[in-house]
Amino acid sequence: MFHPKTTLLSYIRLFFFSSFLLCFSAMTGVVDAKLVFRVGDDLYVSNDDGSRRRRITHNTQGVDKHPRWSPDGEKIAFTRFLDKNDMNSLQISGELFIINADGTDPQRLTHNNALDIDTAWSSDGAQIAFSSTRSGSWEVFVMELATRTIRQLTRAEEGADTAGSTAPDWSPDGRHIIFERFLRVKGGFSPKTIYIMSADGQNQRPLVPHPAPNAPLTMNSFPRWSADGKRILFYEYEWFRDGGVSKLIVKRVIGGKQEITEINDRLGNDFLIAGASWMAGDRSIVFSLKFFEKPNANYDLYRYDLQTRGLRRLTSTARDEMWPDWHEGTLSVSPHGKLTTLWGKIKQPDL
Repeated sequence: MFHPKTTLLSYIRLFFFSSFLLCFSAMTGVVDAKLVFRVGDDLYVSNDDGSRRRRITHNTQGVDKHPRWSPDGEKIAFTRFLDKNDMNSLQISGELFIINADGTDPQRLTHNNALDIDTAWSSDGAQIAFSSTRSGSWEVFVMELATRTIRQLTRAEEGADTAGSTAPDWSPDGRHIIFERFLRVKGGFSPKTIYIMSADGQNQRPLVPHPAPNAPLTMNSFPRWSADGKRILFYEYEWFRDGGVSKLIVKRVIGGKQEITEINDRLGNDFLIAGASWMAGDRSIVFSLKFFEKPNANYDLYRYDLQTRGLRRLTSTARDEMWPDWHEGTLSVSPHGKLTTLWGKIKQPDL
């Protein structure tokens, strides 16, 4: 016999059981987005093994590059090249943007006819350092986000042994900025090395010594500060007469440097790196790498564990996956719209 009270209790039980299932499935489906990187023309976020990827920008006209997490993991700064058909033009314009980590509310920060690239957040999230050609040469600038006021920190001086400056990164305590500096040479390509300065632009000095005059052309690129503030990660390319060698380098702020030779031992020397970042509490490094000799070669993401010396390829798709940046992060990434990925494992360390 149908009884209203029994039916009501059944509905109540069904409601609570359904709510429990919904909460459980939501909890098990949540993934912390820790990586942001470029795929093709757009930016993606993912878990730190490359899984559960989610596209956060959708370009039809432009190209997005060089993403960087904000200190709180809520926003991402990046450069947008406004016209993908004009990427090889001398008049190309790259503007700074920020976007919420879930892909909402993109905001344009700069409006000029120059290249503004290589963003780096201050530790308090109130400022962004970047490199730009707005002064006529590559230099480092800082923007106050609240007012959009911009200050120039570096200046190429006529007759000095150094030229332009690019690729800044802020120290965890907010007191210093590291950056690339081009060295002035007569004829040929200018080598690059790593410099350090106070956050106000004062006391600029080399962190990595200038190469000897007769040394191979050396390009030290994209320095990144460790979370403990004691080490600098960058990659070095030595250009020899019959080829070149790319290496990842860890340099102590006060002390010597360590070449991560295991990557070259396993992969050879026929590759180029484009972007590297600390991850997992400074215990690992994520970077993008492309082999020269492979037909239709593209950049893929790799992870190297500093403690176990394990090396893993995280991605293997037909598009370039570049410029990774890692954050501890708590962003939930929905599996909806994720890409199919072939996971290639070079070496799994013995645990």
